[in-house]
Parts: sequence; C-alpha cells; structure tokens
Amino acid sequence: MYTQNMKKAVRSVKPPKDFYIDIVDYDHFLSIRFYESHWKHMSDPERLRCIQYMTKIKTMLESLGAQVALDPILDITHPDKG
Repeated sequence: MYTQNMKKAVRSVKPPKDFYIDIVDYDHFLSIRFYESHWKHMSDPERLRCIQYMTKIKTMLESLGAQVALDPILDITHPDKG
C-alpha cells in the first residue's frame, strides 16, 4: 500500500526540527507513528508545529488513496504511583 509515490510525497515535506515519524504499512491502511519520549520534551509551540506536520502528511497520503491513522507510541515506562 505504501507506494514509491507516497514515499516521495512524504519526503518532500520538511519536518519540524528534531521531529521524526515512522510510516507503518498494514496492507489495508497506513499508520503515522510518533513517540512519547520525543513528544514529552517539546514545548507547546513545537508540538503545534508537529501536529500541523502530521496533519499535512496524513492529508497527503489520504489524497493518494490511503486510509491513515495517527499512532502515538507510549515508549516511556511510568513508575506505579503507590
């Protein structure tokens, strides 16, 4: 499902500084993954720029025929509060 044309389109959009995503192909839909460990250290304005970037990528992939989901990855271990 994630075609060369889609890859080229995604790479044509410059991400915000120090922000990265993964595009995961599940055959019937695509997932845009981003990571809590990275998100946690951003300011609100930086997060807004990242949301705008992901929205642009999502819209672009949908315009090329893909169903797309945002997939936040919780990769930080939180100690139990007890």
